[in-house]
Amino acid sequence: MAFLLELKESFKKFYNRYNTYVVPASKFIIALICFIMINTSIGYMDKLKNPVFALLLAVICAFLPGGFTLIVLSAFILIQLYVIAPEFALLVLCVMLLMYLLYFRFAPKTAYILIITAMFCWMKIPFVLPVAIGLCSSVAAVIPVSFGVIMYYIIRTASDYEAAISDDSLSESMKQISYLIESLLKNRQMLVLIIAAAVTIIVVYIIRRQKIDHSWKIAIIVGSITQFLILVVGQIALKSDFNIVLIIIGTILGVAAAYICNIVFFALDYKRTEYVQYEDDEYYYYVKAVPKINVANADVRIKHINAKKTKKTDDIRQMRTGDTAKDNGYAVSNEEDDDILFYDDDK
Repeated sequence: MAFLLELKESFKKFYNRYNTYVVPASKFIIALICFIMINTSIGYMDKLKNPVFALLLAVICAFLPGGFTLIVLSAFILIQLYVIAPEFALLVLCVMLLMYLLYFRFAPKTAYILIITAMFCWMKIPFVLPVAIGLCSSVAAVIPVSFGVIMYYIIRTASDYEAAISDDSLSESMKQISYLIESLLKNRQMLVLIIAAAVTIIVVYIIRRQKIDHSWKIAIIVGSITQFLILVVGQIALKSDFNIVLIIIGTILGVAAAYICNIVFFALDYKRTEYVQYEDDEYYYYVKAVPKINVANADVRIKHINAKKTKKTDDIRQMRTGDTAKDNGYAVSNEEDDDILFYDDDK
């Protein structure tokens, strides 16, 4: 814990000093990963698939707010889907408009939660996020997390859709649209993942808001168990095709990420809890005060103190009166004022 707290303080100092560069760099990296993810999955237009074009878009997104970055990514996805089939792009556009109406109404400042959720789904470890998001955000985070999962499965469905439209049985537009709707709505894996993430975020948020000691740690434990049970039950009952090994690894990583969030944002020393009571003209106040745990960085400054050979008192007097010091077998100091001088009058 001490190491994490020292790391936290170091990062705070670094961020306060270089935040002008850190924030755009972080946005650039996230946007670039998203464009690579989209091109890898549904990169059907050669011009958009060019890495240089993706790099330029990532640079632009580095200086845009999260909401505008989300719109740029959505437009990038729609253009790629339009190359596959206009029907698919039109259907996804309708889904996106519905999602963004809810998103901009209830959770307009959580764009990067949506983006990062889709990224972690692409990396096959979406189970890392829900507990940490429940600790650091509010119940409204359920909306961007759910939409992030849906966006990932839309991209994933596109690859299967390209193979399906080449079949003679899906040559008609209505059959193509029907196939898409069925592929999205009947995707059991997507449904189980959305339910698990939403329930976990709500449970963690409710528990960490309670006025009990170690509420964040209790929320981490209960939330992780809740998510794991929902995923396992969904795997058994609905055959959602989750990899049980990835579920276990993702849950363990989620606990580690949540513990780091606990140290960074809610490190409290419950042994020094104080209860304060005071009043004003209208109320009595009963306050429970729990101090934060703060560890200052080690700031060690070493000052060298050099011992010199002794000088005669007469020589020192001559130096004070402006006379030139004579070398009587003793070294004359030319060092800085902080050095220690030893006076030996016995010689």
